[in-house]
Amino acid sequence: MKFKSITACALAMAMLPACTKTDSNELYQEIKSVDKMVFASMAITKTAKMESSDWYTVGKRIAVYSYDTYMRAYIDLSALQMDDLVFDEDAKTVKVTLPPVVTEITGRDMEMRKEYENIGILRSDLDSKERAEIKEKANASFKAEMEDNPMFKQQLTDAAKSKARKYFETIFEANGYTASIDFKPSNTDSHVKD
Repeated sequence: MKFKSITACALAMAMLPACTKTDSNELYQEIKSVDKMVFASMAITKTAKMESSDWYTVGKRIAVYSYDTYMRAYIDLSALQMDDLVFDEDAKTVKVTLPPVVTEITGRDMEMRKEYENIGILRSDLDSKERAEIKEKANASFKAEMEDNPMFKQQLTDAAKSKARKYFETIFEANGYTASIDFKPSNTDSHVKD
């Protein structure tokens, strides 16, 4: 399994006000209305290997395939509460506590890429059922690895937090406030969508 890419998604940029000042309640309502906002995504390449040899047949069957699994990190802004925004009108500052960053697996490639294949001359090629079994075993292995090694989730979460901070600092700056951005702790594991 290897890290392939992290890309940031700055959705809902139309939410940025056009040089007009808004009151704190209006600003809160605009942010909350966005619902889920994706700040980072990545593709992770998973490699799967199948090897078999039988004493009664000549030659081996070795096949290595790969496919990408896709993850994203988002903030559910519909969970934002009015008291998560603490405004100081005199100092023109706002302390923002955003909902937690949530990571989820959003899908995987339908087809596997053939990386290597060595099928003995007297052995049959892999059929579609065998390739599907390889992929299912690889997917189960991937999910176990994600639970045992949170590195990818952490990279994705860190990237999303960094992008969210910059995004919301810009939002509030456009409305005349200096913002300090924090996040509520996450109390759920990654969601999985197959």
